Amino acid sequence: MANNAVTVLSGWEGLPALKKLHLRRNKIEKIDEELPPLENLEYINLRANKIPNMETLEKLFKNPILRDISVLNNPVEQNSSSFNILVAEVLIKNPKIKRFCKLEISETNQLEAVNLKKFKWIKSEEERKRKAAEEAAKPKDE
Repeated sequence: MANNAVTVLSGWEGLPALKKLHLRRNKIEKIDEELPPLENLEYINLRANKIPNMETLEKLFKNPILRDISVLNNPVEQNSSSFNILVAEVLIKNPKIKRFCKLEISETNQLEAVNLKKFKWIKSEEERKRKAAEEAAKPKDE
């Protein structure tokens, strides 16, 4: 299915035995919310499409044995602050990924994901505490 004018990732419901899906150089920017999981999908190549962000990419993670994804040359990859951060974000969302954008996932990548998740948690706790302190400091209306 490479090099076609495919714009939305949907319509694969009737292919339960599908293991590899090669959709390189299409125009996919949306993944259908109701896309049922493809129980045997192990690999998907979405290189050179228009996947905009992590929220869109995350929709693929409901495929239970998906272990290899490529989104090189997509906005989600190009707009990331760094490739290592993007890999860590993907591993936070789906720690079962074994290969991402042609990179074999290493222990270092997994450790970076753990550290990023911890960093985000600490930041969210600090923000929660700051907001609680602001609320406590507000004068109470009688």
